[in-house]
Formats: sequence, structure tokens, C-alpha cells
Amino acid sequence: MSEARSQEITIVDRISVKEIRDRIEVEWRLSAKPDLEWAEVFQMTTPPERKGAVDWVMGGGPDVMDSVVRWLIPEAELGNADAEVKYRLAVANERLGLDRPVP
Repeated sequence: MSEARSQEITIVDRISVKEIRDRIEVEWRLSAKPDLEWAEVFQMTTPPERKGAVDWVMGGGPDVMDSVVRWLIPEAELGNADAEVKYRLAVANERLGLDRPVP
């Protein structure tokens, strides 16, 4: 495991970037810029079953760009999107061993 992976990646901030009709672009700022492997695990993680409006349930997932997770979501699903981003983040950290203390 590389030194860059010794620290768990966490969410340090969440902001709304812009609104487009009934959708909102949200950014979750991460504590560090993840490597490509972490970003791939994050984006490929299958979340628990989504519930809600069809455009949310059938919609795409978030993107990792530098140290930011960005996602255009239905405004009414902000709470569900928060939960899904946290779930994906926990899975990526766990799969790459970032949830364990450094010896």
C-alpha cells in the first residue's frame, strides 16, 4: 500500500453549485485528492436500492474530479444523495484499507 493511502478520505464540506430547473448540482469536497483506484471503486460501488422518484431511482451516479465529488440530482433527493455519497466513500476507504489505522 502506498503512503498516499495511509489516511482515510473524508467529506470536509458540501456546497450547492447551481440549480437547473428541479435539479441541483452538489459538490462534496474531500479531505484529499484520491488516487485513480479509489475513485474507480467509489464510482463503481453499487449502492443499496434507491427509493423515490423514477429520475432518482434510474439516474446515474456521482463523479469524482480531483478532490471533489460532483453530482446533478433532483433537489428533493438531497438527503438520499448525501447518504449514497457517504456509503460509496466508506466502501472505497474499506476496500483500499483506508479505514484501518496506520501501523
